[in-house]
Amino acid sequence: MGTSRGYKMPTGGNWTPLKNDARDFVQGTGGPQITSANVVTDFVRANGGFKSLRRGHGGSAPAGSSSRSGGSAAIGTARNLGAFLASVGQIGLEATLRERGLEALIGKSAADVSDALLDEFAGPASTLDNATAREALADLRDELLTDADTFADVEERLQAALDEFGLFGILASFFGYYVFKLFCRNFYEDWLKKVGTSKTTSKLREIQDYITSSLRAKLAGRKLGSTNWKGAEGTRLAEDVLKETLEVFGVTT
Repeated sequence: MGTSRGYKMPTGGNWTPLKNDARDFVQGTGGPQITSANVVTDFVRANGGFKSLRRGHGGSAPAGSSSRSGGSAAIGTARNLGAFLASVGQIGLEATLRERGLEALIGKSAADVSDALLDEFAGPASTLDNATAREALADLRDELLTDADTFADVEERLQAALDEFGLFGILASFFGYYVFKLFCRNFYEDWLKKVGTSKTTSKLREIQDYITSSLRAKLAGRKLGSTNWKGAEGTRLAEDVLKETLEVFGVTT
């Protein structure tokens, strides 16, 4: 689920009431009003909402640093993923790989293909920003390609996901994983100290289940306003998906 080792949670502003609510949530002392929905909404707001995540100003900071990581890498990753999946939906996996100069992956195992695409879309985990986006994409990959063994399995799973959730829904799921990874980086170690491994795992699962179910209920099948993923238009499309993803959690700016 990711940890916050080596990172320090921001302080002040909306972070103080968020930390109090998160503590009550994990300890079960906050009553029925402290729910996973409340905690996720407060967390996104404390991170600065869409404007901050779009610029790359959400999440934890390295200890001793005033900078904060965030969504700039996630936007780039979503743009790359969106362009790829849009092409797969139109011309298939093999032709898409050839178009992108990745024909060496054709016929490879599902593990080889998925690992190479992770590198292609997210790049190295060279910063906290990149690492968070990469972890989110890895989780999405594991979800979409569950039990895939062969190259044919990869195409079948991707086409099935596009049919079931649509491109918008898949990208929203990526951003959902991204928000969850940011949450884990801030609260995982703190919760371990407070309640131990078992309860921390259980409560983080509640957070993740809320994020996933909410996005699936409201955004699966939503259509994108454009199919042009090149340059600035691709960035705008990814930002549109991020904005609507955060609106599901009650954060509109």
